[in-house]
Amino acid sequence: MNERLPTMPMSMYSELLGVSLAIDEEAAGAHLTGPASEEWLIEELLLARRHRLQAGRSARADTSSRIAVELEYDRALIRLCRLHAIDCGPERFTRPLRERRRLEEALEAVGVDVTGAVGRGERRRHTGVAHEPPEGS
Repeated sequence: MNERLPTMPMSMYSELLGVSLAIDEEAAGAHLTGPASEEWLIEELLLARRHRLQAGRSARADTSSRIAVELEYDRALIRLCRLHAIDCGPERFTRPLRERRRLEEALEAVGVDVTGAVGRGERRRHTGVAHEPPEGS
């Protein structure tokens, strides 16, 4: 997965993403490790995904709000990919839709459900075992 990209100038979005990610990492600590961190990163990604979907449906969302939710999602996506040693970084987001799809597919390939389709409030990591809803649901 260590595919080399040709050297090209970063897009404005890539630059914004890089700065935003650097600020987050400085504030929270550059590397989160361990199972609790993975769960937290998955939840962060799913929350950012919900925000993206809501912003996409909102006719009132302005351009800066839409960019903010895209940045939120892509930061979460990059952090989770880094935890799984998936080659990624803001410089690869010159074509955000394509890179986002590549990273989502790479996470799915290692068993991380990026859609949250497994269930509400339960751990969203495929284990090869069907998840049963809690009793009384």
